[in-house]
Amino acid sequence: MEMRTMPTIGEKVSRLGMGLMRLPTADGKIDYNTAEAMIDRLMEAGVTYYDTAFMYHGGESEIFASKALLSRHPRDSFTIATKMPLGEAEKAGAQPFFDAQQKKLGADTIDFYLMHGINGGSIDHMARIGADEVARKMKRDGRIRYHGFSYHGATDDLPKVLDAFPWDFCQIQLNYYDWYAGEAQKLYEAVTSRNVPLVVMEPVHGGGLARCHPDIIKVFTDANPEASAASWAMRWCGSLPGVDVVLSGMSDMSQVEDNIRHFSPLAQLTDAEQSVVERAMDAFKKLPLVPCTECNYCAKCPKEIPIPRIFGGQNDVVRFGSSWFLMNYRNWTKPENQIPACIECGTCEAACPQGINIIERLKGIEESL
Repeated sequence: MEMRTMPTIGEKVSRLGMGLMRLPTADGKIDYNTAEAMIDRLMEAGVTYYDTAFMYHGGESEIFASKALLSRHPRDSFTIATKMPLGEAEKAGAQPFFDAQQKKLGADTIDFYLMHGINGGSIDHMARIGADEVARKMKRDGRIRYHGFSYHGATDDLPKVLDAFPWDFCQIQLNYYDWYAGEAQKLYEAVTSRNVPLVVMEPVHGGGLARCHPDIIKVFTDANPEASAASWAMRWCGSLPGVDVVLSGMSDMSQVEDNIRHFSPLAQLTDAEQSVVERAMDAFKKLPLVPCTECNYCAKCPKEIPIPRIFGGQNDVVRFGSSWFLMNYRNWTKPENQIPACIECGTCEAACPQGINIIERLKGIEESL
């Protein structure tokens, strides 16, 4: 297994990390037999970095980590990362929350402890509830080894967060799609320019880059019929200078074996392979998407139908085969704000700078649902 020593803190970690957020399930619960077999295989292969959180699997992921890792493998053979969600910590009190979380995990020391889902407003929130003070004290007391954060905020706010504390490490979402089509490069540069150890989450865009449109899959299989689309995404992240750990939320043994194969050792992308990724992005740009720019001009819809968000969900179906958003949008909108409520008044189409035939597009989406 490819290993790396994190800058500034000197911790040796495996380049491949296991994210315990998408473990295999049976009847809605973690399938312990399968998941433990996956952990054992990863440990055998030399994977040392395991990432969980209070909220994963409805609060069961930390319990699984305790049983599958801490109770079954030598403590010095792996590192464990978990996270403090500020909202939950505020309800319970930061110190009592940490104490209960550590007990649940069953670890005398948590190797990597993160403030969970930080954004630009979180600095004040952490100070207000004393989360930063508790984390620093726990580090002094040896109950935490390294103090960091996972980031889910605006790109421009990340430097403010990075400069607020002497963080030991951080975790950001990074993948080739977000790099070329979003602002992931700016996030990456904000971290690496400060020489902060970097853990990458969502390298396969929540699995979307593994199940993306057939036109994109074809670009990769034409270049290498033996390599999965997911392996291209994982290797792309691992090839970036300054990326220490690439987390993979593996859900079955085939994903475990695929990741082990490509990180033992890590096969850095060649210039020719980088060109393949760029061709895949060109293929993404040619997909038959709804040409919505989310300008929100259509927000004057008298029925308050969330048109841009629905179109974004439809585009994710086309790009990544991801139907979760569209299948669940009825759960976060009232019936009077859903597509069938459309009265076909044309207000949205008159306001749309892209000239989208919104009414017919919405009808098509509703029919497919």
